[in-house]
Amino acid sequence: MTDAPSPSRLAGQIEYLFEDRPELRSASVDQLVERLDHDDRFARAREAYQAENDDYVRARVDDFPARITPAMVEAALQQLREGKD
Repeated sequence: MTDAPSPSRLAGQIEYLFEDRPELRSASVDQLVERLDHDDRFARAREAYQAENDDYVRARVDDFPARITPAMVEAALQQLREGKD
């Protein structure tokens, strides 16, 4: 089962995301929420439908509720900023 997101877990994901996609460093909190939430829901769909192909899983992403909030992303970004001081 996919673990529930937390600010510390999101901080790690954001750090990786920024390394992989440097242009997202200037993204708004809402844009980061959208991206991280999609990734979270896709991971849960992939886990739920392991035997299915990617197209099927992508079609099921919206079956999973959003769990990542702007406040969680803001807290994660704050943790990243504090870690660089």
